[in-house]
Amino acid sequence: MTKRLPEDPQKKARMLAAAIQLFAAQGYEVTHVDQIAQQAAVSKGLVFKYFVNKEQLYLAALTAANQQFMTVIDRTVWQDSPDLSAMVINATRYKIQLQLQFPAEFKLLMTAFVHQQQLPASSQAYVQKMFVANHDLTSELMAPVVARLKFKPGVTAADFLEVIGYITNGYVQKIQQYLAAHPEMTRIEQMEPLIQDLATKLRLVESGFVVGG
Repeated sequence: MTKRLPEDPQKKARMLAAAIQLFAAQGYEVTHVDQIAQQAAVSKGLVFKYFVNKEQLYLAALTAANQQFMTVIDRTVWQDSPDLSAMVINATRYKIQLQLQFPAEFKLLMTAFVHQQQLPASSQAYVQKMFVANHDLTSELMAPVVARLKFKPGVTAADFLEVIGYITNGYVQKIQQYLAAHPEMTRIEQMEPLIQDLATKLRLVESGFVVGG
């Protein structure tokens, strides 16, 4: 029986880094394993030895990208905010900062969410699991701030969070479009006009639009 040689962690890390970069830039279908091997400075055969096939390599890249964010996430950005508007603004700034710090990982995960129906079944299942986990994490991060809010009669926390979600999701799309149109952007300060516009919309929701009535 042939003895399996131990994996080289540095080579494996290079393969994953190359896979994240190329899958993020080109997508799953267009990216070839030989491109990843070339960028990682290893043989194509070694890539298959470590990851079996392209599908498993893509899944490993998704997992590594997601774990990167889960490792560095700072919960205090959400939980130490004085109110919900401040929390959304702080979290938005923080997410942009992470995106600028880890652009390939962020793009890979965003692309997987948007185009998950075009992915292999194993990656689709992982994306769905990741979506649920991220939703649960967001709820957990927001819970301490929401618990401190006092709502008007007839207004529930669920209603308020649903409306806030519509607004923030719209601004996430705006921010992604802006970053895609300005790949040279490297500083979060350059996004302040959009962030301040989001702050204005959140204040409108909290205070209401109509006087009297």
